[in-house]
Amino acid sequence: MFTRRAYLIEPGKLEVRETELRMQPNELLLEVLACGLCTWELNHYQGRIGEAPMSLGHEFVGRVVDKGGHVAGFEIGDVVTGLPGALDGFSDYMTVAASNCEKVAPGIKPEHALGEPLKCVVTVLRGAAPEAGDYGVVIGAGPMGLWAIQALAGNSLSALIAVDVDEEKLKLAANYGATHTVNPAAGNAIEAIRAITRGHMADFVIEGTGNTKVINDGIAMLKAGRGRLVLMSSYKSAADNLDVVGMVERSVEIRVPHPGYSLSEQDDLRRAVQLLNKGVFRLEGIVSHQYSLNQIQQAFEALEKRPAGYLKGVVIPKL
Repeated sequence: MFTRRAYLIEPGKLEVRETELRMQPNELLLEVLACGLCTWELNHYQGRIGEAPMSLGHEFVGRVVDKGGHVAGFEIGDVVTGLPGALDGFSDYMTVAASNCEKVAPGIKPEHALGEPLKCVVTVLRGAAPEAGDYGVVIGAGPMGLWAIQALAGNSLSALIAVDVDEEKLKLAANYGATHTVNPAAGNAIEAIRAITRGHMADFVIEGTGNTKVINDGIAMLKAGRGRLVLMSSYKSAADNLDVVGMVERSVEIRVPHPGYSLSEQDDLRRAVQLLNKGVFRLEGIVSHQYSLNQIQQAFEALEKRPAGYLKGVVIPKL
C-alpha cells in the first residue's frame, strides 16, 4: 500500500510525498493518529544530524489496521504507542515491530498518548532515584519538566520545587504537583532553594532547560554529599564554564539519563504507558498546538521559533 509521508528535503524545508509500505511478519500496520514534535528533531531540521532527504517523526500513536502473521497480543483496532524502528511517524500510515509497542487504554485522546517522550521521562526519574523525604528540584517547566513533576508529585518528597522564568509555566507546575515554585527573574533562585529546604539544599536537581549556563545553578542548588544532578536536556554546544570546584566541594553525582543510560528502553516504555493509562501522566494543558500533515512545514517552524503559548506541538495527519 501507499501512504503520505513528510520528508525533510533540505535543512529547513519539508514536503509530503507518497511512499510505499511493506509490512513484515513481526510488524503492525498502524493508521497514525498523532505524532509529537520533538526538540531533538530540530537537529535534523537544522542540518546537524542525518542527510536529506529523510523522513522524521518518532513520538507516534496509532490504531492497528493490520498485523503480520508472527504477531501475537495485539488485535485490529487496538490503539498503541511505542518506540519507532525508523523516523517515519509523520505519515498517514506506518509499520512498526509489535515488540516495540504498548497498548493505550480506551478513553485517552491519541494526542495525549505520546509514549516515547514519556518513556524518556521514566528514564530521567530512574536516574534521579528519588528517595522518601528528598528535596527535589526541576529546572525548566517545559513538557518534560512538567511530566517529571507529575510523576514525582505526592507525599513522598519533603518538597518538589519547580524553577522557571515563565510564570504561566510555574502555574502549570503547581497545578501538576510542585509544592513550591521559584522564578529566577524575581530573585536569587539558589537562596530561595536554601530557604525552602531550611539549609539542606536539594537531594536531586533535574535540569531541563537545554541552557548550559544553568548547569552551574543546578550544582549550587545541591546538598553537600552525593547530590544528584540529572541532565535531562539535549544540549547544542559544550558549556563555556563548568563549576568543577562546586562539584568537588559537594561530591556531586552527574547523571545523564538519555536513551543510552536506560537498562531497557522497552521496559521504561512499559512503565511509562502504565502510568499514562493510570492517569499519572497528563498531557492536557501541555499539548498546546496541533497541525495536520499538510502543515508539517508550519509545524517545524513553530517548533523552532516557539510562538507565544507554545509548549508541545502534535501532528494529527488527518486533522
